Amino acid sequence: MSWYLRTLAFGVVAAAISLGLIAARLGEGVRHVIFGQPLWLLLLLVPLVAMALRAWLAPRPATMHFTRKRSLDRIGRGFATYLADLPDGLRLGAVFLLVVACARPQSTRLSERIEHEGIDIAIALDLSESMKNDDLRPDRLTAAKLVIDDFVARRRDDRVALVVFGSNASTIAPLTMDHGVLRNLIAQLRLGVIDGTQTAIGAGLGVALNRLEDSPAASKIIVLLTDGVHNADGIDPDSVAQKAAERGVIIYTVLMGRQASGAASIDPGQLERLASATGGYAYLAEDVGELQTSFQDLLNKLERSEIEGEQIRAELFGWLLWPVLLLLGLDIGLRTTRLRRFP
Repeated sequence: MSWYLRTLAFGVVAAAISLGLIAARLGEGVRHVIFGQPLWLLLLLVPLVAMALRAWLAPRPATMHFTRKRSLDRIGRGFATYLADLPDGLRLGAVFLLVVACARPQSTRLSERIEHEGIDIAIALDLSESMKNDDLRPDRLTAAKLVIDDFVARRRDDRVALVVFGSNASTIAPLTMDHGVLRNLIAQLRLGVIDGTQTAIGAGLGVALNRLEDSPAASKIIVLLTDGVHNADGIDPDSVAQKAAERGVIIYTVLMGRQASGAASIDPGQLERLASATGGYAYLAEDVGELQTSFQDLLNKLERSEIEGEQIRAELFGWLLWPVLLLLGLDIGLRTTRLRRFP
């Protein structure tokens, strides 16, 4: 039983020192540690029970007869004899830390709730077949994707949603602050993702408006990019614009591409009505330069409002893995060198 107590003491001390060093390293960057999966802590009982069974069931150690006991007594015990159980303790400490890591320790940062200034933006992008035209190099869709990607990259503090529409509309991404994922989704957009034989501007605006329905932001924006006119059955764009105005959502429209005078495929006046009904602005972009200028002007026009973010909890389990590896390395090193046992 003395082996059990010595090993347990070494294990607790090793784990405590490791946790103390981690706490010192993190400093005041964390506080109020909780466990995401606390039931894993019950596994701490497993090594304790296993060690107790080993101490109880293990046979008595073999004795070695020494003919000159007086000489041995004069030599006395070396310092290493007091550390004979240290390797077992280091291994136990590593197990303790590994179990704690599995329980997912988390801590709130100094600012428990992140507050940032931003607005909520829903981008509605036309994916009708005409977006393959190459009057905007290399084509309208690619040019639109590039400026949208740059726009998202510049709106670091804003939540952004992405909606696409053709004959119908679909949400690609809800409002999110994870701009890395959003930009990846933008890069993967292709014609043919949805039916592009018609241009349902009303449906695109309607879905974008729904994305903003539960937004707590004081400023809510829809950015509509299209190269055509609403020519699909269903939701009327003007009625959506009216609902947006009632909800305090501002619509900005961007008409892309070079259009022949009087062409039946476009209706700049409709896009101007949609924007003006909500206090927004209608842009016309006949080349990539004008498209980029439109978005730069849009960036300058957008207001900013304070949004209270969700509580942020830092995951700490990764910090525990390094001392686990260190303790196991020390265990192996001591067992094979200074504290090696014979036989």
